[in-house]
Amino acid sequence: MTGVAVPGRGRLGRGALCEGDRVDFRPLTQDAIDAAPEWMREIPLRPDRWRDAHTRSVVGIEGEDAVAAGILWTSRVHGDRYWFEIAVAPYRRRRGLGREMSARLSALRGDDLAFMTRGYVDDDRMAFARALAARTIQVVPPADIAVASRTALRHHPAVRSAADVEWLQIAEANAAVYAWTHAAWSPVGPQFAEALNEDLADELDRDATSVAVVAGRVVAGRVVANCMVYLDESPPVVTAETTAADTPDGERLVEGCVRRSLDVLAARGETDVVFDGHVSDPHFLPVWTRLGPTGRWFHLVEVPAVPAPARPRS
Repeated sequence: MTGVAVPGRGRLGRGALCEGDRVDFRPLTQDAIDAAPEWMREIPLRPDRWRDAHTRSVVGIEGEDAVAAGILWTSRVHGDRYWFEIAVAPYRRRRGLGREMSARLSALRGDDLAFMTRGYVDDDRMAFARALAARTIQVVPPADIAVASRTALRHHPAVRSAADVEWLQIAEANAAVYAWTHAAWSPVGPQFAEALNEDLADELDRDATSVAVVAGRVVAGRVVANCMVYLDESPPVVTAETTAADTPDGERLVEGCVRRSLDVLAARGETDVVFDGHVSDPHFLPVWTRLGPTGRWFHLVEVPAVPAPARPRS
């Protein structure tokens, strides 16, 4: 199991830890990370408070063995919720330990913010999140696209390679797209652009990335739509949208950007790409539907904080 633990089932249900279970919860240290078993490494591991008071991590110890780990952090781009992940040792699952860890993490929050996690709809982690009263805040549609399907799309004369545009315009357009496509469900923070674009120069395939530039109109550095292609994944990851929600002819401009980027990838011999977008992206989604996507649905969910467990009186 990867990430969030499975909710309890069977006779033990979703109750508290079994009689006789004695788990000591303590801050996660670098030494504990270095010695972490394989199941624990299925989630990101950082020492407690690795960045600040909003980045916390815990390990559960039974005897001398780690049996659970949990981590929470705020995004430098958003900051409106705590991301969290939990892992439980395979032989200790379905005994309430994941729920106990959720409560421990809840008590460590520096601000009164809900949790957030994500995963494919049929993942164990999502079943656990729903057991904690998660609500879906965004849906990512199936992402696998055959490059050959690009012939369903048209070219556009305003589209060019990002290599022909100043880097500042590319970075500003990236930030503009991200800000408005997340505004309704996970708003960005005040200094989000610096964090968002921090590694962009190393990750972006500038030749394959396409931008639509409309002459005489300045919208996020004159770039009004883009199709970003990233180098750091295989198959390549692709995103596409306009730089403003009300961009005239937005769907048509996104279509042209996607067509050019897929043409470049096809010429290199790429056969498949992975699109990263949301069902709420109004210009991306119609273009995506024309490309015959396949794959699994992906959810982003908000999870309420868990009340701290009651302690027996001494």
